[in-house]
Amino acid sequence: MTVVLGCVLAIVLLAGSNVLGQRISVLIDDVAQLAGGITATVVCWRTASRRTGSERQWRVLMAAGMACWSAGMAVWAFYRSALDMPLPTASVADVGFFLFPIFAVPALLAFVGLSPRRAAAGARHVWVMSLLDGAVVVGSLFVLSWATVLGAVVHSSESESIEFLVAIMYPITDLVLVAMIVLLVVIPKIASRYRTQLTLLGAGILMMAISDSIYAYLVATGADFMPVLTDGGFIAGIALIALAAAAPRTVDDDPSSLHGSDPTARAYTETVTGERTQLLLPYALMGAIGIVLAILRVQTGELDSTVVVLGVAVVLLSLVRQVITLVQNDNLLRSLSRAQAELTYRAHHDGLTGLLNRSSFDEHLRAAVHDARAGRGRAVLLLIDLDDFKSVNDRFGHGGGDRLLVELARRLDRCVVDGVVARFGGDEFTALVHADLDTGCATAVRIAEAMRTAHEIDGHSVSIGVCVGVVQIGQVDRTPEDNSDVHGCDTSHTSGVDEDELMRLADRAMYKAKHEGKAGIYAYDTAGTLRAVSSGSDQAILGTRPKMVAGEPDPARLIGPPTRT
Repeated sequence: MTVVLGCVLAIVLLAGSNVLGQRISVLIDDVAQLAGGITATVVCWRTASRRTGSERQWRVLMAAGMACWSAGMAVWAFYRSALDMPLPTASVADVGFFLFPIFAVPALLAFVGLSPRRAAAGARHVWVMSLLDGAVVVGSLFVLSWATVLGAVVHSSESESIEFLVAIMYPITDLVLVAMIVLLVVIPKIASRYRTQLTLLGAGILMMAISDSIYAYLVATGADFMPVLTDGGFIAGIALIALAAAAPRTVDDDPSSLHGSDPTARAYTETVTGERTQLLLPYALMGAIGIVLAILRVQTGELDSTVVVLGVAVVLLSLVRQVITLVQNDNLLRSLSRAQAELTYRAHHDGLTGLLNRSSFDEHLRAAVHDARAGRGRAVLLLIDLDDFKSVNDRFGHGGGDRLLVELARRLDRCVVDGVVARFGGDEFTALVHADLDTGCATAVRIAEAMRTAHEIDGHSVSIGVCVGVVQIGQVDRTPEDNSDVHGCDTSHTSGVDEDELMRLADRAMYKAKHEGKAGIYAYDTAGTLRAVSSGSDQAILGTRPKMVAGEPDPARLIGPPTRT
């Protein structure tokens, strides 16, 4: 930094001393300003490519602003050095110079940072809104300046009034930028993170404001020449902007600065506060325009046509900004609704099979028990367990087991016509059928037959059996004793029981089927007796285990990587 500022000082002194003659000094001055503007553009752009977020955004915008300023400087240098015009005023170069603050304003607003809402809107939205904010802010300030001071100057009898108008706008826009930097510095979070960058930026823009003020004064006094030494602010200003872009971020990581508060919550609050400031600033300026124009209307009885045209332009820009904001908010609300719907679905459904999960099924079961006690309906609970499912995982890997679970879940869901189906955990499923016990048992038979249908895994045919425990809700009074004989018939009184007792009964009935040879169905009837459920294909169902083609390698060698099951 010291070397750069030393070189700037040397160039300013060399050109300002006129030791090389007036024409050579002007040429050195113009070349120094143009080279400095191009250098600042390149430095801002190159450093932006290595940064992210707000660090990248303000550098890209400042690079665009410096590129416009450099284009204006190239025209200015052509007028002064090639066409020998000592003080070009109201020229094409002013277009490039006036574009600089339009990009500089959103560049400074970028220091406020992005809230999660703005970040979610996408990079294109951020850039468009930043440019619109810059145009609205600069346009509003121009309208206020015209309505209060500049309009009277333009309508005066002096022939150079338009030239003075153009000249006076430079220090005004520069001072606006300096004021914005001062406001940013007073925000603790921004000052701690970007202290060096903001200091260099503020110093650079202030130096440019000093030279712009001298230029405006010379035009106002009718001077036809601008001393080379007074251009030193431009040379130093663009050098300081380049140094600001090259400076690293200053981060205050001292935990004590948080005063015991949650860092994440505090950062979020400060970011949202900054975003609201950025959001409301253009509207605050428009409000100021409205107040000023109302006062002028009352005092003079008329409004300048230029003020009306520029005011309408600013309002239109604000309307475009508002429409974009409304569209963005609508898109964010739709995204939020989709995200909430997805979270709700995931909270109530199994991630692999898409069936209800255990907690969601418990809610349905609780409601069914409540309705049964109130006499508002009948329901049957089914607990389904796949026989020897571990052998499928051992032979085809957990990936093959997952695919089989998905297929069996589809079949199970199709078998239950009036009710809900859930994955209870691992290779266990539950079903709640809104019907009487006979219909529930018939559903259990359909489930067993559907599960036994062969399914292909990696080109191999696999069939699997199930054990099903059936309990009619509201029929069994208590759980059978643990020491009862599994070969006999368990009995209990008929009355209402809670959900946990129903699950224990269904589990007991299911394990009774496993003990009797697997692939069976047992149910508690209305008398509270545990009995086997007969079907037309009992012989085919009983004892069914996973069947696979012969001649396969040892299952232990085919175990795949662990996945969800």
